[in-house]
Amino acid sequence: MKHILLLGCLLSSVISLAQSSLTAPLNDVNHYLHDRMEIQTGDFGNIHSVLKPLMRKDIRRYQDSVVTQEYWTANKRRQNDYDYVHIDYNDDDSTIHSKKPFMKFLYPKGDKSFLKHFYKTPAHLLEVRTKNFYANINPILHFKGSFEQYNGSSRMLFVNRRGAAIRGNILNRVYFYTDVIETQAAFPHYIENRGRRDFAVPGAGFFKQYDSNLTPGKDTSGVDYLIAQGYVAVDLLKNHIGIQFGHGQNFIGDGHRSLFLSDNSTNYFYLKINTRVWKFHYQNIFAELTQNYGQAQRAFDLVLPKKYLAAHHLSINILKNLNIGLFEGVMFSRNGQFEMQYLNPLIFYRAVEQAVGSPDNVVIGLNWKWNFLKRFSFYGQFLLDELSVGDLIRFGGDWWANKFALQAGLKYVNAFGVDYLDIQAEFNLARPYIYSFRDSSASFTHYNQPLAHPLGSNFMELIGIINYQPIPRMNIRAQVNYSIYGQDSSGSNWGSNPSISYLKRNQDQDNYIGQGVQTNLFILQLQWSYQIRHNMFADIQFMYRREDAILDALDNNTILLGVGLRWNISEKMRDW
Repeated sequence: MKHILLLGCLLSSVISLAQSSLTAPLNDVNHYLHDRMEIQTGDFGNIHSVLKPLMRKDIRRYQDSVVTQEYWTANKRRQNDYDYVHIDYNDDDSTIHSKKPFMKFLYPKGDKSFLKHFYKTPAHLLEVRTKNFYANINPILHFKGSFEQYNGSSRMLFVNRRGAAIRGNILNRVYFYTDVIETQAAFPHYIENRGRRDFAVPGAGFFKQYDSNLTPGKDTSGVDYLIAQGYVAVDLLKNHIGIQFGHGQNFIGDGHRSLFLSDNSTNYFYLKINTRVWKFHYQNIFAELTQNYGQAQRAFDLVLPKKYLAAHHLSINILKNLNIGLFEGVMFSRNGQFEMQYLNPLIFYRAVEQAVGSPDNVVIGLNWKWNFLKRFSFYGQFLLDELSVGDLIRFGGDWWANKFALQAGLKYVNAFGVDYLDIQAEFNLARPYIYSFRDSSASFTHYNQPLAHPLGSNFMELIGIINYQPIPRMNIRAQVNYSIYGQDSSGSNWGSNPSISYLKRNQDQDNYIGQGVQTNLFILQLQWSYQIRHNMFADIQFMYRREDAILDALDNNTILLGVGLRWNISEKMRDW
């Protein structure tokens, strides 16, 4: 990774000025609000929301420059959305002193703030503001209790998260963010099963096992883990080039899922370069990831083997409401060394991969988004893992190396004329053995978890989502997932787990989606949330999950009912 650090230092010394910003957390409500505004205006505002997390400045400036004041004054729910974004991002003095007549900021003056020092602005526990420096500190808390009924038995579950986050900037050119969260939790059985398979908590990675006396006379098995993320972002060329060193996650896509790069796995170290020119946004990501590892390596504190990802994505706003993107990524390992040739930010990676002997795993992809009628958004992705036209013609479409993934989705905002009633339908599929490689040194995984879709590969999935905001601060969400996928059994490899070498495949011909232990998965989730104060939410959740496999021993039925309180943290519902 030292080569990546040297590259960052070199770029910083050659080019002097800036375009970067702090980003909104993934799964944050800011992304959802921006998505709605894009569709309703029919204008991207030259922002490329396919590349997430979005910059906070972009979301805020979009509100002020693209969306009309008449839109915001239409009703209290829209005013509440406007206030939320501006309160959440108040790093810029111009936001605090905004003279918008419909703003409802409650900025106390002088020492009238809570206990004189706390919450001088509504969003932040503590703030420091000088001419050349700004920083804020916020607590992170999440407490949830759930009742689980699983295959006829029942138990109590819990989540207990505590942490803190710091963000700020120096001279509005150097931006920084960091958070750390300590978690103790008892998860549903299906998540525990995935954790045992991967030796990792889904989305979090390393963990320790422990028992908690949650209820009198009854122990509840749980996990204890610590996660942290952070980055430094530096402007290199004003309004055009920004660079970010970080430890966290990235997401490329417009849908609920991403087939390119998602936030399914745990955090990883990355260097990200964003270049904006005219209607183009070009993003480079260089990342250090973890190869597959076993129980022994984790138990005895051994260094986990590394691998690397080089990816780039070119987003083009062809029209103000039509976007296409091109993606390419290569996964590789050189015994802990980075392949210097992949540091070229503009080259076609497949050409480099062939030139060094074709030892690596390259994928290419296309994505699109078309917002139309100021109500709808049609989006999708196509990813190709391997292409040999001659072999495909000779062996046919059921050949094992016919590896691709496809997504298509439609969003409908203010459905049927009801303000803040939004509907989304999405279809995803991935052929067997996509994302896999000869060994884990180049599979598209990190910490034994898929980098894209949580089901890995060898699946078809249909998702339906309804979001409704009946009054300001209240949100109701219903989501249905139906999937058909193939599981492995007794040491077989039917192409569902990208971590397993494709050299261990069961057959070369007659491969199809859902092969192996075919499983039907149905999930219904309902969530009610109310924002008590800025970024503090009360939640009530219900889940019904039915997993029906052709082997009865793999059947699972789960019912969950939970209540929770979270502060300065978003909750990603597990929907697999």
